[in-house]
Amino acid sequence: MRRPSLSGYFLYAAILCALAVPQASQAQVLYGSIVGNVKDASDAVVAGAKVAITHVETKQSREETTNAMGGYSFPTLPPGTYELKVNKDGFSPFTQTGLSITVNNVSRLDVTLRVGGVTESVTVTGLAAALQTDRAEVRTEMASQQVQALPTSLGRNYQQLLVMVPGFSQPQNANSVPSNPSRALGFNVNGMSYSINSTRIDGAQSINVWLPHEAAYVPTLESVETVTTATNSFDAETGLAGGAAIYVQTKSGTNDVHGAIFESHSNQHLKAKPFFIPPGAVKPKLVYNEFGGAVGGPIRKEKLFYFVSYERNNDRESANQYVNVPTAAIKSGNMTGSNNPIYDPATGDSTGSGRTPLPGQIVPASRISKITRTLSDKTPLPNVPGDPLTQNYFATASYIFDRNRLDAKVNWNAGKLTMFGRLGFLRYNMDNPPVFGEMGGTQTSDVAGNPGHGWGDTYTIVAAGNYMLTNRFIVDAYFGWTTLGTNVDTPGVEDQQGLKLGIPGTNGPARYQGGWPKFSVSNYSDLGTPGAYLPYYRSDPSKNYVTNFNWIKGTHDIRFGVDVSYQAMNHIQAEGGSGIGAGMGGFTFTGGPTTLRGGPTSNQYNSYAAFLLGLPASVGKNVITSKDDKVTTRAWQYSSYVRDRWNVTPKLTLSVGVRWEYYPLPTRADTGLGFYDFSNNTVRVCGYGSVPAGCGVDLGKFRLLPRIGLAYRASPTFVIRAGYGITNDPWSLARGFRTNFPAMLSLDYSGENSYQPFGRIENGIPAPVLPDMANGIVAIPKTYAANSLPQKFKRGYIQSWNLTLQKELRHGFT
Repeated sequence: MRRPSLSGYFLYAAILCALAVPQASQAQVLYGSIVGNVKDASDAVVAGAKVAITHVETKQSREETTNAMGGYSFPTLPPGTYELKVNKDGFSPFTQTGLSITVNNVSRLDVTLRVGGVTESVTVTGLAAALQTDRAEVRTEMASQQVQALPTSLGRNYQQLLVMVPGFSQPQNANSVPSNPSRALGFNVNGMSYSINSTRIDGAQSINVWLPHEAAYVPTLESVETVTTATNSFDAETGLAGGAAIYVQTKSGTNDVHGAIFESHSNQHLKAKPFFIPPGAVKPKLVYNEFGGAVGGPIRKEKLFYFVSYERNNDRESANQYVNVPTAAIKSGNMTGSNNPIYDPATGDSTGSGRTPLPGQIVPASRISKITRTLSDKTPLPNVPGDPLTQNYFATASYIFDRNRLDAKVNWNAGKLTMFGRLGFLRYNMDNPPVFGEMGGTQTSDVAGNPGHGWGDTYTIVAAGNYMLTNRFIVDAYFGWTTLGTNVDTPGVEDQQGLKLGIPGTNGPARYQGGWPKFSVSNYSDLGTPGAYLPYYRSDPSKNYVTNFNWIKGTHDIRFGVDVSYQAMNHIQAEGGSGIGAGMGGFTFTGGPTTLRGGPTSNQYNSYAAFLLGLPASVGKNVITSKDDKVTTRAWQYSSYVRDRWNVTPKLTLSVGVRWEYYPLPTRADTGLGFYDFSNNTVRVCGYGSVPAGCGVDLGKFRLLPRIGLAYRASPTFVIRAGYGITNDPWSLARGFRTNFPAMLSLDYSGENSYQPFGRIENGIPAPVLPDMANGIVAIPKTYAANSLPQKFKRGYIQSWNLTLQKELRHGFT
């Protein structure tokens, strides 16, 4: 696989630092900073004062000397509570306690020294840092107390609290439980697509590669220390995000042992009886338990610390679903309940004209297909009183969802070198029976989605460190790895029910081709394997490599670094095409074959008559042609930045930076992607045979993204901020081309018109013709669909700007 090269210096530094002290993310998202100015009672600057800062929980300390403007700066500080001391000959020592440093934030403490001796001292306790004094981006922060004290619903997900952040839409559940076992929420920010937000946990990018609007992992609530969000005018160190950049910092151990234990329970007795259940039905069972705990403390005081949090969720429900099934009369072929005639498809011409009705509105038993008769016999009868033709079957089944989550973190303070490692782990198990049991059908629990048995593991590993070359030059590096495993088996996937029914071309040798085909009859609920996406077996790893350099030069805080991200998909899933059927095939029955051209519009009697006659309007299936029956993608994202945060005066901070991001064309594990060529109706597979790597697509490598911001401290209680920035849309092209031809064939066959079936069900699905990959230029049948890109592709971007006035009021309000 060819990869774009970075400059030798940055790549060499990134590799060295990533190997030495790893993790994953952007810039200073794991750390905070404190800045300030020291002056005397006459407002004259105090140069050469010694400023020392100590982390209260771990006793880590650093020292700095004020510059010619009386300024000091401590970048790349682990978050927590600090004590700050200032000493200068001729002045009384100054001590500030209770100073809070949070991730991806700049705290400011301006100090006024009093003339005096060392025997006199000034101590200030409990500082409330209410104003954002040095950064121009629009950001919010939720501390641990808020995250754990504010109410969250079942599942204890911190994302539910993001509704309080300006610009966020209501966070909502997204996708099925098997595809999203963390139950990560989706949300739009400032009108942007919900797929271009970025969530990082302890710096590591947490992205569901296939479903980018979801985080891959949601840590236990007890482990969350702070949640910060940036939604406008990002600093140059923030990238690969379009709507919001969300940073989650998990807790670390300290010199003191702290712990927590919890258990919560919810059941149906605490809820009202659902309105939409049959009269006389018992209130459905719902038992939801979640329990766990956390503990953190020292392994070796002031040097080595640990933190562990565990949570388990057990969900037991009596799920239910209304679906539509045929009555006994309709199943037998008696269509006398229809106001429309049922026309004989064996009469008239190929356009549907000239047809005559079936005598007595009865489908002759001798003409009913043996295959559809078997399926009809396996379909349950209505069990809901009232209208016998709509939503007439109430299905119930036991739904189970179990989930375990573990977060563990170790911090090491080795003097100039500090490091930490974190492990996040999730294992889940789900059973969501289909409405028709072994005959399949849609899921009984709509909340969970995806009928069948789901299971999988998610792992996320982060390692990070920073090293003080000098008090004014610090290197920090990160590595993060996350892999999301999501799987669903449908009932009977081990068997070949389509072939057992006598339908050629349905099942195949691969597991994804097993089980019941889909049988879709208009106005009735599907039988068999629903949709065109089940079963699936996915393993999606992602990695980040980041190195940053922080240099304090006089009144300048200069930061620069590189960020490399890798995202991969490994899917055994025949999803796509027209939706007629997945790997085991599918059949769609409409009323057209039993309707007269120019006559009454077809109804459910017409469609079921066509089903009984075995006359599908369309048939299809999806076939994976890639190696090992696995569809793969590989995508890299490269970026670097430089930013200067300049304290122009004690009241004015100017931040100027530029970011470079490059998104190479994704590939597959063994070939390039395929793109449709409009000039000759072929698909060109990049880097294969005679086709050049990248297919000649120009993605643009030299697009620079400016960022600028200023913060003016008009008074100690009033700040004016303004910022502007351009951000790339980080959407990965891999998603749109995951199953593009020829990696997967979407067979889709229909009748000549809506009145003609595509043969009989006994004829099955035509065998696929595998593409000839000889020279990388593949002829595409006219019945297939394929995606493409223009030869000059322009990535989307977002401009954001803000003007913000912030005033501190009394009693902690701003």
